[in-house]
Amino acid sequence: MRIFTAIEIPVEAKISIKEIINNINTEAILKWVTKENLHITLKFIGEIDSPDPIENVLNDVSKDFQPFKISLSGLGAFPSKNRIKVLWVGVDEGKNQLKELYKNIEKRIIQFGFKKEEKDFTPHVTIGRVKKGLLKFPNIDFFYPPFLARKITLFESILTPSGPIYKILYSFPEDTD
Repeated sequence: MRIFTAIEIPVEAKISIKEIINNINTEAILKWVTKENLHITLKFIGEIDSPDPIENVLNDVSKDFQPFKISLSGLGAFPSKNRIKVLWVGVDEGKNQLKELYKNIEKRIIQFGFKKEEKDFTPHVTIGRVKKGLLKFPNIDFFYPPFLARKITLFESILTPSGPIYKILYSFPEDTD
């Protein structure tokens, strides 16, 4: 099973992001993230036989978890705006809390033999991946007002020919809706 941890974003934010996507004109071929799959990835874990160790880590991390506000703002790209492979919406308010959450998860899962991430963590919502051609960085302003992040979600990513399907395995703390 292929898994990752994430913060879910409100449906209204997903709708606003899809409006941005609809306003990007390009000749490049992109694989756009479906509205249902938009989220803020904390840690991509990858293939794993059982989610139990990660469930234990997230349960432990969530003991100190306090809900916090996140706002979404601007567009960015990996590896750079001049050579776009991944286009994303950035995080403004809540960026530091997301980085701390990421560090707490990372620190705990490497104890189970998972590889430490080599790149710095940049909180974002991936909106598209360039498959062919060159994407000129879109000059589009975006802002979504603060919303409350109340839980960490563990997802399974099921790969299909038409794109991934994300299935919620667990949410932490467990007593949130």
